[in-house]
Amino acid sequence: MTENNIPVSIVMPVFNEEEIIEKSVRDYHSEVITRLPGSEMVIVDDCSTDGTAGVLKKLTQELAGIKILRTEHNSGHGKALRLALENATNDLIFHTDSDYQFDPHDFWKLYHETSDYDLIIGYRAKRRDPLPRLVITNILKLSNILLFGYELKDANSPFKIIRRYCLDECLKVIDPDAFAPSIMLALTARWKGYRIKEVLVTHLPRMTGEGSIKKWKLLKVCLISLMQNCKLRLALGSS
Repeated sequence: MTENNIPVSIVMPVFNEEEIIEKSVRDYHSEVITRLPGSEMVIVDDCSTDGTAGVLKKLTQELAGIKILRTEHNSGHGKALRLALENATNDLIFHTDSDYQFDPHDFWKLYHETSDYDLIIGYRAKRRDPLPRLVITNILKLSNILLFGYELKDANSPFKIIRRYCLDECLKVIDPDAFAPSIMLALTARWKGYRIKEVLVTHLPRMTGEGSIKKWKLLKVCLISLMQNCKLRLALGSS
């Protein structure tokens, strides 16, 4: 259990979430930033084409501790997350997505484990996702077992707290252009022997918008992730 109120950096990539981004930012700010002095939110707007940028600008004028970065062009979730991670300044980094599919209160389930673990993953026992995402999850889970020799319940969960030293070491071997750096962080941390704990959290159905992975992208996404994970395995084996 944590003994001190250690500040965190919340990293949140966002793309075209005009309808929900204000609720996401306000709720995480209220739940975490206001209760842990010195904390910050690093939000990367991946060149949204809707009103997301305007909502974020308004929020920065009202709420303290929010840093907004915007990519020059839409570069994908992976690069947006990487940019957010690289600009976080605290020793504890909390990654959550902007679509409000997690309960902000569940942050504390992870935070209370930070004294004893380097990476705490909120795993979704019951996922509220469409079939294509569930298919991707199961394919990648099987491939990770075959490639790395171990299983994590929810390696790709976008609800994690990671310690700075663990993050820095893992990013050294993860391709800056990785499609799914979140899952690679978990796999690399496990490979390097960092202390990992998976904590059950609630997964909520998407309230607004649509996921970025459509049915026709399913095979492409699986192949890209599989190839990049193979490269990661080779890199870890030679390091």
